[in-house]
Amino acid sequence: MEEDELQEKEFFSWEGFSAFFDAWCERRKVLFFVKNSVPLSKCKWATAPPQPDVVEALKYSSVRLVCKDFRGSGKLDQGEQQKGCSANIVLKMSPKKDRLIVTECQLAHNHALCPIEFAYYFKKGYLMANSCLPVRTTNKISKQFVGGPDVRRLLSYCKSRDHGVLDVLTVLDGLFASDPGAKVKLVFMEDKVIVQTIFFLSSRMMALSRRFPLMLFFDRMVGLNEEFDLYSVLCVDGAWHGRAVAYCLTQQDTPDLLRFMLASLVQSVPEVKLQVRCVTLGMEIAHLEAVKELLPNARVQICRSQVLEMLFSKAQELGAAEDERIWPLLCRLAAAKSPAAYQQAVQEMKVILPQPFVRYFQRHWQPRSEMWVQFWAFETARDVNACELLKQHQRRLLAALSPSPTVAQCMLDLLAMEESSEAHELDEGELAMHYRAICKSEPAGLIEEELGFVRQSHYHFQETAEGYLLHDGVSEFIMDRALTCCSCSIYTSSLLPCRHLFATRLHAGLALFDPGLLHRNRAALLSTC
Repeated sequence: MEEDELQEKEFFSWEGFSAFFDAWCERRKVLFFVKNSVPLSKCKWATAPPQPDVVEALKYSSVRLVCKDFRGSGKLDQGEQQKGCSANIVLKMSPKKDRLIVTECQLAHNHALCPIEFAYYFKKGYLMANSCLPVRTTNKISKQFVGGPDVRRLLSYCKSRDHGVLDVLTVLDGLFASDPGAKVKLVFMEDKVIVQTIFFLSSRMMALSRRFPLMLFFDRMVGLNEEFDLYSVLCVDGAWHGRAVAYCLTQQDTPDLLRFMLASLVQSVPEVKLQVRCVTLGMEIAHLEAVKELLPNARVQICRSQVLEMLFSKAQELGAAEDERIWPLLCRLAAAKSPAAYQQAVQEMKVILPQPFVRYFQRHWQPRSEMWVQFWAFETARDVNACELLKQHQRRLLAALSPSPTVAQCMLDLLAMEESSEAHELDEGELAMHYRAICKSEPAGLIEEELGFVRQSHYHFQETAEGYLLHDGVSEFIMDRALTCCSCSIYTSSLLPCRHLFATRLHAGLALFDPGLLHRNRAALLSTC
C-alpha cells in the first residue's frame, strides 16, 4: 500500500523531504499543500532545544499536509454536496530532535485524480518556497542583476528567515540605500529558495576598475565557511596596491566561476572589456579560455611563485633525490629573461631531475611557459609581485572577516573593509620622508601636518563631471579631475597639497607622493629638484 511507503519514513532536512515529496507527487499526480505547521524557531522547550544547525535544517517541529480538495468541490453529486477529501500526511520531529518522521498518512482520496489539473496547479519546490519566497520568483530573478526596488520587492515577499535569504536581502537593501549605483547579481539554486552565488561591486569599486583596468588579479579564498568560498577580482592602483573591484560569494564546487565573474564584471563596467591587458590567476583556477572570450585583448598569467612551489613539490613526489640544486634551478627557469636562458634551464632540468617529472613538466607546463616564465610576462606586470599582492589581500580578508561568517555577515565585513582599506595602507611617515627629500623644511612640515589629518577625518566623496566634491560634515570642497588642486583655504593660501587632496587621492587609488602636486609652488622645492 502507498501508506507503507511513507509511514515512519525519516528525513534529516526539510529540503530533503521537499525533494522527495515533489518526486512522489509527480509520480502519483496528487496535489497537497501545507494546512498547518509549527516552526522550530517559535517552539518553547521544556528540555534542551535542538542545535541551531538542526533548527536550520529541519525548520519545523510538525507539519500537516492535506489534499487540495480537503474542503470539498462545492459541486452536487447525486443531490448531495461532495465532502472534502480526507487524504493527509503528518510529519513530526523525532524524540531525538534530529530528524522529521512521517507519523500519519492517509492517502485514499474521495475523488478522481486529474492529470490535467495536476499539470496546471503543481509547482515544483512549493514546500521550499512556502518557507521563504515563491520558487517561481527566485527562478525568474536568478542569474540577473537586481536593483534596490527588486530587493525591496523580494523582502516584501519573505515569510521567514530560512536559508539566510532574509539576512542577505537586508544587507543588499542597506547597500542600495547607501550606494544606489552598486551592481549585484543573485543566483538561486534551481527550484529552491537557496542562494547559490552573489556577485557584487560598489560604485567606488567600479570607478577603480575604470581608472586602473590594465591588470586584473583573480583570487580565491577557500572555505570561507562550511558552505561558501569567496572570490575576488583585484586591480593595481596608482600606488601599486591591490584593490578589490568585484567580490563573489558562492557555494563550494560551483562550476565555471571565472567565466561567471568576468562576464558579470564586463556587464557591470563595459569599458574594461577592451582595456584589460593581463589577467593573473591562481594555479587552481580552471577554464582559462574564458579570459580570451570575455577580454579579447588580455593575456593570461599564472602566479609564478605558485607554479614554482608546485613544481618543487611535484619533483619530490615523482622521485627527485635530495639535491640542493633543484630549487635554484626551478627559480632560474621561472625567472628566465630570454628564450635561450629558459631552454638552458630546461636542459639542466633534464639532467638533474627524474624522467617522470620531466615528462610531467613537458606535458603540463612547457606548453604554458608564456603564462608563468618572466621573459614572456606582460611587460607592466613584471614589476608586480603577484603572489605577494594576493597574499596581502588574503591577510586583509582574514583580519576583516568574522570567524565562520554567514553570507550576510561576510558581505557586511567586505563592504566595511572596502570603506577603510585605504587608511590601513597609509604610511604617513614614509610619505613625509619622500616630501622632505624634495621640499624645503617649512613646506615639508606643512605637508606632513596635512598628511596627519587624513586618517583622523571622515569624508564623503562624490565624483563629478569637473572633478571631485568632498564633504567633511560642515563644508564642501571642489577638486580638479587630476586631483592636484583644491578650493580649500589651506591649498589656496599655500599652494601645497592639503588633507582633502590626500584623502581624495587615497580614495581614488592615486599615489599620495607626487611631485606634480607642487607644480604651482615651485619655490617650495629644493634647488636640486
